[in-house]
Amino acid sequence: MAVAINDRTAEFRHIVTAAQRKQAAKPGSQKLLSDAQRSAATRGSQPRRSEFARHAAEIGRGISATMGKLQKLAQLAKKRSLFDDNPVEVNELTFIIKQDLSRLNEDIRNLQALSKRLHPKPDQEGENNKNILLLLQGKLGDVSANFKDVLEIRTKNIQASRSRTEAFVSTVGQHAHASLPPSASPLYSTPNRATPSPGADLISLNPMGGDQQLQLQMMEEGQNTYIQQRGQAIEAIESTINELGSIFGQLAAMVSEQSEMIQRIDANTEDVVDNVEGAQKELLKYWSRVSSNRWLIAKMFGVLVCRLLYPSAPANTDLFTPDDILPALAARIPSRTIRMANKTFKLNTGQDIPALGLGTWQSEPGKVKEAVAYALKAGYKLIDCAYCYANEEEVGQGLAEAFAAGVKREDIFVVTKVWATYTTRCELGLDKSLQKLGLDYVDLFLVHWPLLMNPEGNDDRFPKLPNGERDIIRSHNHVDTWKQMEKLLATGKTKAIGVSNYSKRYLEQLLPHATVIPAVNQIENHPALPQQEIVDLCKEKGIHIMAYSPLGSTGGPLFTAEPVVKIAEKHGVKPATVLLSYHLPRGSTVLAKSVTPERIKENMSLIDLDGEDMKLLNDYSDKLTKEGKLQRFVYPPFGVDFGFPDKS
Repeated sequence: MAVAINDRTAEFRHIVTAAQRKQAAKPGSQKLLSDAQRSAATRGSQPRRSEFARHAAEIGRGISATMGKLQKLAQLAKKRSLFDDNPVEVNELTFIIKQDLSRLNEDIRNLQALSKRLHPKPDQEGENNKNILLLLQGKLGDVSANFKDVLEIRTKNIQASRSRTEAFVSTVGQHAHASLPPSASPLYSTPNRATPSPGADLISLNPMGGDQQLQLQMMEEGQNTYIQQRGQAIEAIESTINELGSIFGQLAAMVSEQSEMIQRIDANTEDVVDNVEGAQKELLKYWSRVSSNRWLIAKMFGVLVCRLLYPSAPANTDLFTPDDILPALAARIPSRTIRMANKTFKLNTGQDIPALGLGTWQSEPGKVKEAVAYALKAGYKLIDCAYCYANEEEVGQGLAEAFAAGVKREDIFVVTKVWATYTTRCELGLDKSLQKLGLDYVDLFLVHWPLLMNPEGNDDRFPKLPNGERDIIRSHNHVDTWKQMEKLLATGKTKAIGVSNYSKRYLEQLLPHATVIPAVNQIENHPALPQQEIVDLCKEKGIHIMAYSPLGSTGGPLFTAEPVVKIAEKHGVKPATVLLSYHLPRGSTVLAKSVTPERIKENMSLIDLDGEDMKLLNDYSDKLTKEGKLQRFVYPPFGVDFGFPDKS
């Protein structure tokens, strides 16, 4: 129930003034208040308006101004005469009032949000603010209702005016036809003057006389013709505008198709160039080997001479023929490369997520900006970052440079994560990341690790206890964090939400309570740590896998693994290319980390591993699993069991 509060300051002042007068009337009486006290009271009596009160007063003035405009519109709308009508002014006022109503409605919503922020808990001032909001909403509703009534009156007047015009034209036409001979033309016939009857007033005029009928008819026909021509002209203009809109729409579609075609051609051209360059390198290598063997050159020259001199002679099977070169050379030409930056997967939100992204964890400070800008200009579509990495400002600078160079924001997929000190304040963590990145939204927001570190600890990112251990709140439930993440979707600050470093056990704890299924689970993933139990569960639940540390860790510890080296030699590529390509047939997005332009570009062109290649890598993973030699390279010392089998 709303409580009304009356301001009785004036009444109180009146009582105090009367008491002072009585006191002053008594001889030798002492003043109730000294001059200094009275001055201080007078100064303190000036009310200090709060931020809420200022905004409410502005909205009230806006409603009053809109009401004044509405009254003027009502006066114009009530004019029924065709000559008094001013449609241009009416339309302008109507548009202005619509804009004012929309702006005032938005201001009231903002005022309501301000009241909730200033008074999160129920109190007396909050109730007063609520009453003021209801009053403003009621006034605005009255203005809107009056505006609707005025528009209805305007519509009825227009319809009535049209009806009167049509009736007048019809009546005049009937009288004109009745007074004229059937074959006479109204333009060339002799005026038909009425003969006055005996005793009639010679000064009086017959309102339906022939001349006046013709004049009225011609004036009405001229006005009618003008109105019809004006209507036809307006219809022609509208038709032309619609046709132009259709033409522009078709042109935009054609330009878009041409742009996509050009991009595909560029991508195919780059693939062809890469393949040709690879083949050229292999040919040069092979030629360098062959040219060093003089005996082999002599044999080849002998074979060619024999074929020229004796075309019908059978070939000597002991000699090395050109036919023997081709299979060996074909085996040395690199396999077909795939531009991973152009490949995408579909998330359970309907979004397309690129198959390849640039990682920024542990990137060298001072080089992140250039790496991000170069990657985006080179064709990367996904950037992965996090508040914990402490380089989001550099990432934001790289994004800004790429956008200034023509890269479109809507074509880039930006991923960041809420850190463990903000898992009870997820929106605040997201706001901090957006501010550092210089963005209005991210495409994917992840829970970095399913735990809570002391948000009031001695460090914003890694608070520690006096004994040096991480300051972790062990009573926190990671499901509560996910409930906060779900609410962020309604803010528009992120398009999708997901998790990171979630084991099968933690996913099974989360999913029964989740209203929104995570779109992504970002985990460490490579042949030495396939984490197949997590991958299988995520595929079953429609959760996309994003693989980080695909090379193992800094320095590429998996480069010397036997199956990796064997596949690299088979395809004539580097071990890093094999490890990145490993995720393509698994249907996972892979994050390649580098700040070197050459490696950033090189990582975009991966190879299509065949079934034999994947079997070698899977057998290698199975062997490590059976021997208990799986290698996890990223596992911070939290002192928490996250449910990973190799660490539990």
